[in-house]
Amino acid sequence: MASATQEVEQFVRDALTAGASRQEVEAALVEAGWRPEQIRAPLAAWADQPFVVPVPRPRPYLSARDAFHYLVLFTTLYLTAWHLASLLFDIVGILLPDPADPEYRVLALPRSVRWSVATLLVAYPVFAFMAHRIAGELRRDPARRLSPVRRWLTYLTLFIAAGVLVGDLVALVYNVLGGELSLRFVLKVAIAGLVAGTVFGWYLADLRDEQREPAGGVGGRALVVAAGAAIVATVAVALALTGLPAEQRQARIDERRVQELMRLEAAIERHARQHDALPAALAALEGADVLSLADPATGQAYGYAVLGDDRYRLCAVFAAASGRTDGSDDAGWAHPAGRHCFQRRAGSRDATVR
Repeated sequence: MASATQEVEQFVRDALTAGASRQEVEAALVEAGWRPEQIRAPLAAWADQPFVVPVPRPRPYLSARDAFHYLVLFTTLYLTAWHLASLLFDIVGILLPDPADPEYRVLALPRSVRWSVATLLVAYPVFAFMAHRIAGELRRDPARRLSPVRRWLTYLTLFIAAGVLVGDLVALVYNVLGGELSLRFVLKVAIAGLVAGTVFGWYLADLRDEQREPAGGVGGRALVVAAGAAIVATVAVALALTGLPAEQRQARIDERRVQELMRLEAAIERHARQHDALPAALAALEGADVLSLADPATGQAYGYAVLGDDRYRLCAVFAAASGRTDGSDDAGWAHPAGRHCFQRRAGSRDATVR
């Protein structure tokens, strides 16, 4: 096949050099039995302009530098698109929680939000920088647009985006047939379709018209700026819903306080079963040396008092009121901000608070 292609390329060059028109060369090859797709590339290798000899067009070339640039560009594009959609999904999940979903975990939402925000704040600036750098190189050397790495990665991106769009539509039809078309689901379908559709539409247009202004031109800059604005707005909404970094830290410390109180409760329960009495102090618990008896932030001892033969209370000072994001409400560990005590009865998991 390679030798046959070389024969056609040599024939086209000789014919054009001899003064034959492109139409005459193509007709002669077709009459000889060559298929149109076998003729198209050899003819496209020569510019259609008058000169004493055929003028070659720039040929695609591969360089390690181009491979590095485009791999960084498309990798950061994938990370940006994935985590932008994930962050929007999390916002929808926070605003429209689904209690019917047994796998719904509000505790995981802030962690997912943090990962997405961190990825977007790093990946998108890198993507924008690489897009600007590559666009400048394309303006200086338009032949770089024929880079095989660029084309392969562009088609791979189109394939991934098309797969997301098809899967998006399949999920939509499936849920419509099942009568589960909730607002939460429709918004998530719209988000996935918008993100994937934007990527697909941009790179499809880029392939259809190789002579169009490169991605760093007016249109490309407008898209990059619009995407950046959308990312900034999405991050701002996510942080407003889940709390600023300082608030997130306080929430994690409060979560740790609750977990330590839960371990103390379990130790008190074991002591009561073994000794048929509540411990006089937390230090009397078996394994007290490995239990956390003091606040992790302030170092003040957790409050403990025996209220009766089988009743006791555990107290701690919390930075903020518990909410959906700490995951503690279902276990009876809801609390306001400030000092709060949990009253317990040995041998019972039911609790009242005061």
